[in-house]
Amino acid sequence: MNFVIILVILIAFLLLAFPLHHLLASLSELRKGRNPLGNQLLLIGSILATLSIFLYFFATLSIFCYFFLPIVALSIWLIGCGLICFGAYWNDKQKGTFKKSHHIIRITFAIVLTLILLLF
Repeated sequence: MNFVIILVILIAFLLLAFPLHHLLASLSELRKGRNPLGNQLLLIGSILATLSIFLYFFATLSIFCYFFLPIVALSIWLIGCGLICFGAYWNDKQKGTFKKSHHIIRITFAIVLTLILLLF
């Protein structure tokens, strides 16, 4: 029983860390006055992904919305992660500091988190 609780806490931390990290990064850039499309996409995507995590955990607690709400939350998660990955890609293309390995790691992490969310 203790292992399951620790696993749920670890999964929730990982699922929240990804969008919140990008939310802080985009807010930091927007505060500095850098307002390109990539930072705006990061902001919108991270807000959507964070919202989807809260919807997903609400759906697991609610019996009434057990089927419909997780599908909506997963769809919002996929849109948010897509916007995060594309916004980061767009930022690096505009700055001229494109590192292919960095984006491959980000996309792989987003895919792994999506698979964990599907199995959870």
